[in-house]
Amino acid sequence: MKKSAIASLVLLASVWMACNQNQPSTSQTDSTVTPSEDALETQCFTAVVGKDSASLKLNNLDGKISGQLAFNFFEKDDSDGEIKGEFKGDTLFVDYIFKAEGSISKNPLAFLKKDGKLYQGYGEIETYLGKTYFKDPAAINFDKGFVFEQDTCK
Repeated sequence: MKKSAIASLVLLASVWMACNQNQPSTSQTDSTVTPSEDALETQCFTAVVGKDSASLKLNNLDGKISGQLAFNFFEKDDSDGEIKGEFKGDTLFVDYIFKAEGSISKNPLAFLKKDGKLYQGYGEIETYLGKTYFKDPAAINFDKGFVFEQDTCK
């Protein structure tokens, strides 16, 4: 009886030690949970069409895009706001929440990434149950909008 009790204790202790050997230490756990600053990529772009201009700052954190977008129009009200979205292939789809003419609005925007530039797209949009979206994403035209060129972030 004594031998089986001792054998059981030795077996239990060795299993317990083997299970705890693969556990990371507290410092290792903290470093893997906290995202590194290298995971956040920031890029800035500017566009000019005649007397109109726009600036775009993109933050990419693990594929999720956020940032700021401002349009400065010569003879229209400017708009300034935040974007949130993601790339689907070479196209960035975002929701643009902006302030213009004293009110806050939300519109979808699309940008085609080509040759290091972002081409703003235009397409028919619809609203259904309070959500505004492109009616046909395949029909978005990227030939008429602002062309954003990479710039230094300020």
